Amino acid sequence: MQTNMNFPTYVFATVNPGRSTNVVEELKRNSQIDIIAPVTGRYDLVLRLKPNTPHNVYQTVKEIRNISDIRTTDTHTGFDGITPSKKLENQMALGFSLLNCEHTTSEQVIKQLSSIPGFVEASTVPGQFDIVALWQAKTSEEIVKTSVERVSHLDGIFKSETILAIVKTSVERVSHLDGIFKSETILAYTPVFKA
Repeated sequence: MQTNMNFPTYVFATVNPGRSTNVVEELKRNSQIDIIAPVTGRYDLVLRLKPNTPHNVYQTVKEIRNISDIRTTDTHTGFDGITPSKKLENQMALGFSLLNCEHTTSEQVIKQLSSIPGFVEASTVPGQFDIVALWQAKTSEEIVKTSVERVSHLDGIFKSETILAIVKTSVERVSHLDGIFKSETILAYTPVFKA
């Protein structure tokens, strides 16, 4: 049996209210997690696990779930896609797109995604999403304007949801985006990148 070890696993987690700081500190000690990103939306954290064997991914997710203040996890392991050609930069905004495709293959959609500014990586995943894509730009606003707005117009995209990582420098700017009636910032962290 051939095992894919080239693509990351993403874990989308919810955390008990007011406990995110403690959870992030505990997650920083796990050497198998290379991104810890507090996010807006239906999840509180997005974690990217280093590519590994299914057994090791399972063990890492089990360790994450054993953290007392983690309420839920939703795990998606990549099986095909495009891995990053450049290293992620600290102090830059991140976005995670959860995409559903129709009438086309995920591979065709990923190829289209790779031509959009801010694209970092994308993987096909089994489960409720067909593709998880990662974006990076100087600000969250830049991710929305140059990347996210273009994703929904791609051929084959049925549904898209983008979760933005909260970066200290972008929090105060969110309320000034066109179309924002009201905004509330729950977290104010910077994503953590580990080697």
